[in-house]
Amino acid sequence: MNRVITLRCFAAQSSPRATRLRCYDERHFSRVKSSFLPSLFSARDVTKITCGGRWQNYLSTRNGFDIPWQRVLSTNVAASAARDPSSPLSQDLNMKISSLSESGDIAKAGELLNQTQSEALILNKKELLPDIGSYTDYMNALLNAQKQMIGSDQESAARIVALADKAHDLLVQMEDISGVSDKHSSMRLSGVAISELRQPTLRPATFHYDSVILSFANATIAAQEANYSTNFTMNAPYLSRSWLQRMETLALDPSSGISPTVESYHHVMAACSATAMPNMRSKAALLTQAIFDKLKHSNTLSPTVQEYRLMLRTWCASLCKDSAFKATGVWMSMQRAFRMGDEAMEPTLEDGKMVLEAWSRATNKHSARRAQNILTEMEKLYMAKKTTVRPDLDCYRFVLIAMSRSKVPEVGTNIPAIFKALEDNQLFPDTECFDLAIETLTNCTKYSRDDEAYEFSKMTERMLVQMEKEHDRSSVSFVKPSAKSYTNVIQALAARKTKHAAEKAAALLKRMEVEFAAGDKSMKPTRDSYVGVIHAYGTSGSGKSFIKANEVLQRMITQYLNGNEAARPDSCSYHAVIKACARVPNSKSATPEREKEALLVAISTVERMKKSDHVHPNAKSYFLLLQCCVYLLPPGNERERALCSVFRSCTKDGLVSQQILQEFQSATSAETYHREVVSDAPYYDNVRIIPEKWTRNLGYRVRVRDNTQEGGGIGKRSPIISVTGTIVSSNAYNDHRMRRRWLKKGQQLLQGGRV
Repeated sequence: MNRVITLRCFAAQSSPRATRLRCYDERHFSRVKSSFLPSLFSARDVTKITCGGRWQNYLSTRNGFDIPWQRVLSTNVAASAARDPSSPLSQDLNMKISSLSESGDIAKAGELLNQTQSEALILNKKELLPDIGSYTDYMNALLNAQKQMIGSDQESAARIVALADKAHDLLVQMEDISGVSDKHSSMRLSGVAISELRQPTLRPATFHYDSVILSFANATIAAQEANYSTNFTMNAPYLSRSWLQRMETLALDPSSGISPTVESYHHVMAACSATAMPNMRSKAALLTQAIFDKLKHSNTLSPTVQEYRLMLRTWCASLCKDSAFKATGVWMSMQRAFRMGDEAMEPTLEDGKMVLEAWSRATNKHSARRAQNILTEMEKLYMAKKTTVRPDLDCYRFVLIAMSRSKVPEVGTNIPAIFKALEDNQLFPDTECFDLAIETLTNCTKYSRDDEAYEFSKMTERMLVQMEKEHDRSSVSFVKPSAKSYTNVIQALAARKTKHAAEKAAALLKRMEVEFAAGDKSMKPTRDSYVGVIHAYGTSGSGKSFIKANEVLQRMITQYLNGNEAARPDSCSYHAVIKACARVPNSKSATPEREKEALLVAISTVERMKKSDHVHPNAKSYFLLLQCCVYLLPPGNERERALCSVFRSCTKDGLVSQQILQEFQSATSAETYHREVVSDAPYYDNVRIIPEKWTRNLGYRVRVRDNTQEGGGIGKRSPIISVTGTIVSSNAYNDHRMRRRWLKKGQQLLQGGRV
């Protein structure tokens, strides 16, 4: 009995795992009608074919019941010869896939490839699969589409990542169908293969593996530039490494025809080097180095200059603590190979600048010295005419940055040599170079002995004079002193501790104020400018230094009230004046009247802090004021009364600390201390302690739930101090000590548990 078969077809999803036949357009449907169905059913059995809705997984029969599609295919009704791969239909489909791929229509090409593959998997006939050329052309199309979409926006990055995902899935399908995954673990990200159909001719070649790895590299680079992050971009470096390991495993079998190339390792390194996750940047360099080391130790391959340069760039951009060391090692390896005759390995100027920049960011104690060594090596090679790479101004600038961040006083002695080399190479230092040199010399004055500090201070002053000469030499000059330049020189002058140096510092500050008032915004005085002059007066040894220091503080407050936010006084500004008052007895012209005058200035300074809207006294303020009473008043009742007055004011403000209590105890008599502190002290665990209100504004940052705050929150708890000035152990204090240890460098292991 003839069967009337009605086939409803539609362009549906293109997933290769689906178990439905599909037609992608009307033309394809007509070919299926004329060529494909007759291969399943005899011509007399097919009487009607219609198109509408989705492809159905059943055939409607004249008897009115449904027969599952799989069951129909397994019956004797479909008894015809399988399609010949060399038939016009097979060749036409492969040609169309290739044509669509070459034209850049990857959507239609992928849809047609997946439809054809799905039909073959459903029928379990490998003759129906696309040929290897179709897969190759489609993979090429995916890579070309990635190159055309390169951009810095997240939308382009998302498309590039999606194309890499497609390339990965395509290679997985080729491995599954060809049988490679039968011997090795499948690289499928999820799910399992749905067919047991195998076609050895679809076995991937080296090109296919390299293409997928390259697509991962393109995806990670695009994601990094666009700051785009997904699970796929985070796993891309590891997936590319897995594909490289697959190639290395297959290469052990010579019959596989698979062999990793230098490009394979390079693309994996690029994928590991570029990552969009900030917390992965330190790990990215380690992953890249592992691939690079594997390539170096290969018996058949050797890294080229591209791999060395990529490794150098990766370490220079890394956040690892020893990244500058690693980058220097790569740079020296390139230099060594170049000296041995490999001209392609010659480091470029950009390579040297990247290494110097890495040292300028490094926190190593000897960063400045190592940066100087690299610069010296570059200079020697150029002077010996062994290379055409000549250090430029940026190279010297990076070395000066490293020197300005150093705390080693000896680096300041190399400043003249740096500027002499600039002059010999006919390079003209700009404002930043002069500022960095002055900052380096200023730091040397802080970390040197008095005699050396004096010499560095003189060098700082000479550098400013040279800077001003360069500015006056031409009306259009790249060198111009700024507030930063003057401030650093002021701080260096304060290290001389002489009256003459203090007057010079004050003159520089006055010049800054005048030029800023005239409209030069680059000469805006800052908080450091004023504090530097106050310190210069305070250490000058002059009897009237505290008066001038106080005048500078008043100018600072006026400058801030006039709108200069950079000159906002802080507690250190007021403390500098109090310290200047305390040093009056050290001057040769000190008299009792002047010492009392200095004490009144110190007390009025603390009173101004109380009335100020932007700063208030703290525990150090009262500690310095107690010291002023001790230094400026002779022993006796007057000193006792002054000390008691300051201490009572401190208790009223709730700022009594260990230092204040110990200073007050050592400066007063036992009777006075007992009356002011011990007599009314409460008990805590059988220990007499000072009242909690005395320390209410002096708290430890502990995890205490403060319900008085809106929504709760983490508050502070006052320390428990005994009358002898020691901290009484408590849960709050133990928590405070542990947190301080957590903050110390090299103590990260303590964060996991108890000491």
